[in-house]
Amino acid sequence: MKRKSFPLLLLTPFLIFGAAVSAFGYGGSFGREGGVPHPFGKAYSEVPVYRGSGAYRGTAPYGGAAGYYGAPARDGVCPPASGSAVSAAPAAVCPAPVYYELGEPVSLFNGTDLTGWTNARGEAPNPGWQVQDGAICRAENGAGSLYTAGEFDNFILEFDFKAARGANSGVKYRLWEQDGDFLGCEYQILDPEGQDHGDLHDTAALYDVIPASGVREIFKKEEYNHAKIVVKGNHIEHWLNGRRIVSVLVNSPQWNEGVAKSKFADSPQFGQNPRSRFFLQDHGDKVWFRNITLIPLKPLY
Repeated sequence: MKRKSFPLLLLTPFLIFGAAVSAFGYGGSFGREGGVPHPFGKAYSEVPVYRGSGAYRGTAPYGGAAGYYGAPARDGVCPPASGSAVSAAPAAVCPAPVYYELGEPVSLFNGTDLTGWTNARGEAPNPGWQVQDGAICRAENGAGSLYTAGEFDNFILEFDFKAARGANSGVKYRLWEQDGDFLGCEYQILDPEGQDHGDLHDTAALYDVIPASGVREIFKKEEYNHAKIVVKGNHIEHWLNGRRIVSVLVNSPQWNEGVAKSKFADSPQFGQNPRSRFFLQDHGDKVWFRNITLIPLKPLY
């Protein structure tokens, strides 16, 4: 019996798709801001696609020890999540690409009052926080930090901020309670005027853990800057004025080394709470926040 030949035309889409994976797969990116589009829906990935990891062959959930997919590492290391550094590969496997669906943007500040914001105890904000010219302003002493009423896990948070000369503040997320205070990962805000605390404390650093390099050349003194915090599973990014400053995986060697050298070395909870409120820090200085928008991210498996 004569074997029927498979029409080449039907194979063409698969050949083109395979070529794209080959060209862009290893540490490559052709999605939004370094993410990779999910082949079966509108989303982007936690890490760039790794060649040979099976990232484009379905939506397998995490599996194996420590939530790793089991893709073999190349020469003992994984391709970099940030495109700028190579991370060690636990158990010689690479992290699973996990895809996220972009939800509808939610405005967390209405521009007129502090609806949706509380103090640490969930009560009305202290009067030290005021709305001035369409922005939330830490205006007076004794304000305390300003908390969201809701809790969030995977998200993109974008906002504009302006710091008075020499001011220190921040936005904290992945909170946990310790000795009656709420601590968390911090997007550092620091006007560099008269300040020399090093890269670990510059604006957009993951405060005291992951440094921010080269931000002073793009930081706008006493003007509004645009910030973005991205939390996708264990992947955290900090952006400033359109530039990605921090990209790190929680519990990666880079993360563990930074935590071990930081003031959080004795706090095993640091960064481990995936869902919490976040807050605008009162550090005793005048700072403004506006256009605060959150885009929820829904994991797709």
